This record gives sequence, structure tokens and C-alpha cells, in this order.
Amino acid sequence: MLAIMANFALFQGAWFAAILGGATGHEFLGSLPALGAVILYLFMHQRHLAREVALLIGIGLLGAVFETALIAAGWIAYTGSAPDSILPPICILALWLAFATLPHASLQWLRGRPWLQSVLGAVSGPLSYLAGVKLGAASLPEPPTIALLAIGVGWVIMLPLIFKFADWMSGERLA
Repeated sequence: MLAIMANFALFQGAWFAAILGGATGHEFLGSLPALGAVILYLFMHQRHLAREVALLIGIGLLGAVFETALIAAGWIAYTGSAPDSILPPICILALWLAFATLPHASLQWLRGRPWLQSVLGAVSGPLSYLAGVKLGAASLPEPPTIALLAIGVGWVIMLPLIFKFADWMSGERLA
């Protein structure tokens, strides 16, 4: 239970560091807590290290594609990014790696519950992006409601997809 709570707390700290780093132009420094959380997670999961590294890379790549699609569609623009760049900043990519630690740890209670994953994604996804905007790490187009709806729809798909991938990487076939 302590490891699950630590995973959750480390991710929350990594989220704030990444967002504040992005908002202040210190993307690399903002990435360090996320990378630290990933290293600690891998240290705690040494027994299945190859599988967990593959999981982190897979979810990290999925997140990079998702972020790139959001940027390319004009649904979000990250502070400090070049106007014509569709690549997410390093702190956002590091945050996706830290997020990838959650399905086998603090979010494991969501495994096998795709409808709940979708509902949680629909609500928490847009709220997370909106919080990042409020902290100055990004901006949304006007009216922001449409962009937040698009982000929510994306997370309705993304969170169950992430859990399916995590289950596949574990060798489990949950419905």
C-alpha cells in the first residue's frame, strides 16, 4: 500500500514540476522529477525490468503521438514552443513516462474496468490540461470548451488503450 501511495504522490509531484518547468521556460529542470519517479519505479520493479521498460517506452510513445496530434490540430499550444512546431516539449514527454508507471501501481484498481477508465479519462484528462493552462504551461484556442471537449474525447480512448497495452505487456488478457 505504501508503494502505491508513493507512486501516486511521486506522479503528482512530477506533474507539478513538469508543468511549472514548462510555464517558466525550464523544461529540462521540470523533467527531472518525472525521470526520477521513473527510475525509482524501475528500481522497485527490477524483477520484471525488461517488461516495465517496454511498457514505459510504449506508453511514452503513445503519449507523444497523442500530444503531437493535439498540437497539430491546434487544440493546445505549449508555452515556449516554436509556433510552427508540432512536437511536445521535453517536460511533457517526461511526464508521459511518469504517467506510464501508474497502470501497474497507483491506478491498478482500474484494471479490467474500461468503462470506468473512459469516464475517468473524460473528466481528469481535460481537467489536467486546463490546470496546466491556468498555471501558464500551455494555451487553448478560443473558445477553450471545444478544445477541452476534443481532449476529453481523446482521453476516453487513451486511458482504456493504455490499460489494454499494460495488460498485454503483462501477458494478461482482461476483457
